[in-house]
Amino acid sequence: MYMKVVMPTVMHTEAEDVSLRFMSQRAFGLLMAATSRESADTLRLELDSGRVKLTVNLDCGRINCNTSKGPETLYAGQKVNDNNWHSVKVMRRDKNIKLMVDDDVAEGQMNGDHTRLEFSNIETGILTERRFASTSPSNFIGHLQGLKFNSLLYIDMCKNGDIEFCELNARFGMRSIVADPVTFKTKGSYLGLATLQAYSTMHLFFQFKTTSGDGFILFNSGDGNDFIAVELVKGYIHYVFDLGNGPSLLKGNSDSPLNDNQWHDVVITRDASNTHTLKVDAKSVSQVVNGAKNLDLKGDLFVAGLGPNMYQNMPKLVVSREGFQGCLASMDLNGRLPDLINDALFRSGQVERGCEVGFTKADLQGPSTTCQEDSCANMGVCIQQWENFTCDCSMTSYSGTQCNDPGATYIFGKGGGLITYTWPNNERPSTRTDRMAVGFSTAIKDGILVRIDSAPRLGDYIMLHIEEGKVGVTFNIGTVDISVKEMTTDVSDGKYHVVRFTRNGGNATLQVDNCPINEYFPSGNSDNERYQMANKKIPFKYTRPVEDWLHEKGRQLTIFNTQATISIGGNDRKRPYQGQLSGLYYNGLKVLNMAAEGHAYIKINGSVRLVGDVPTSRSPSSTTTSMPPEMSTTFIETTTTLSTTTTRKQRSPPTIQME
Repeated sequence: MYMKVVMPTVMHTEAEDVSLRFMSQRAFGLLMAATSRESADTLRLELDSGRVKLTVNLDCGRINCNTSKGPETLYAGQKVNDNNWHSVKVMRRDKNIKLMVDDDVAEGQMNGDHTRLEFSNIETGILTERRFASTSPSNFIGHLQGLKFNSLLYIDMCKNGDIEFCELNARFGMRSIVADPVTFKTKGSYLGLATLQAYSTMHLFFQFKTTSGDGFILFNSGDGNDFIAVELVKGYIHYVFDLGNGPSLLKGNSDSPLNDNQWHDVVITRDASNTHTLKVDAKSVSQVVNGAKNLDLKGDLFVAGLGPNMYQNMPKLVVSREGFQGCLASMDLNGRLPDLINDALFRSGQVERGCEVGFTKADLQGPSTTCQEDSCANMGVCIQQWENFTCDCSMTSYSGTQCNDPGATYIFGKGGGLITYTWPNNERPSTRTDRMAVGFSTAIKDGILVRIDSAPRLGDYIMLHIEEGKVGVTFNIGTVDISVKEMTTDVSDGKYHVVRFTRNGGNATLQVDNCPINEYFPSGNSDNERYQMANKKIPFKYTRPVEDWLHEKGRQLTIFNTQATISIGGNDRKRPYQGQLSGLYYNGLKVLNMAAEGHAYIKINGSVRLVGDVPTSRSPSSTTTSMPPEMSTTFIETTTTLSTTTTRKQRSPPTIQME
């Protein structure tokens, strides 16, 4: 995943100030790069063996200058792939450059006479402009926050819709990252990758999830006695290796066995001093090995198991005699991020993309087929079926088999936008009950998120809106407006919120996140009460007409008649919404998903962008927006946040998630 800002014109600078924060467990990966479409110019920050590497290349092939001296590189920071937040700052003035990572500072001076940096893009996560790059860094997996380049907060601006030319398919927010999971459904399932390249140093990372206590995870043999093996033994990680000095073993010191059907992180490193470290989740153990320092591996890297007849020839200290059964994800092999399915040289057994719902201790032959407490995430509803179960994610704003994946997400910019779904005339529904859910993040205090209207002149509607920072629903299915609000939660805080609304006749409920449910019940029907008092005095021949009249009047107060349109964004009502909307569900319609698929009944107008779409038009004004650093907002748990228009120094910048 990545974010790429495309400049409307080629930029030229002789001084740059860059700052960002990041958090990752990977030792390699692109943090950010200013790149050019026409030259090798670049200012690039990346993780390299657990350090931050700065590369500045002022290519002078396109103007009169001395021959280029090649890129200048600086390194700062140590072991920053510790899943903690780290701050990075870069300052260049003419030929002088400085790199600061937390409290570590490195300085240097450029060679040659050329001092002008040319760039067309600012990229994060993945380097897409590779034509002039001599080397391409690994993709970044982790979280970025507060990217500022010469006073412009590009993550904020991209997410807010303040920049039209922003290619975006990263997720915003803080959440545990599980990238490219693969399921090995039996202990006889495994695959092979190209040889692990870890001759002088090594950094391995992977995640696993299983209920099986034993099994091979990685194995690669080499010249002589050299080999590396990673296995699960009685629920604990074992790292076994031989660099020519005889086999050594590092055992993970987890507090409890890891075959608990939860995701666990494993980091294995070997530095130039031959210090081997095994880190499982937050606990690590190290060992310094004297003698040979190089690991000379040959042949295939086996993942999750071994080939026929290989178990009986395993080196000393290797315990496993069967393969790993469960899920593996986020594999990082010394900076190489393989796709375990597509990059496999061979596969054996049942290897499938994705991670099944879970492996039960009672049945290791497959995923659980009964609803468990955690079967469905984000308040999804587990539905038991004959042979398995499914998750109903409709009222969560999420999608996927377990309600873990973000729903279709649109960003509404500051210029105002509108998404409209229109029912065909002969398909307009009338409903006694309604269900609606949507996820959103915003910093605005007033705006309409969603409004459903009946056909012209009927006047029925349901409106989800924000007023004075509080979210509420107002609806009218008869003669009066009815409102239900959540007054305890300020939803204009830039965090991700999910709102759920239900209506049954005149009764309604509204819930925001996990807050208590707000309920509305109409007072007694005065017409019916008067009828009960007077019915004995009504002549018999008039009883039926009176009852029919009351029934029809009651129906008018409970039925949402002839629904015609769903309007998203509020721009048609002069109360425009600015921010992100995700996973809208209304009475069986996933409207934003339909918009993303180009549904014929949907029209999109104004400043609206699907997250992940590449912009197709340019606007000179799109680059004029600038925000002081104190105006950025907090990150959120799962999706996007917005920049504010008033100073909020206590808030932290939005966080972008790459995987």
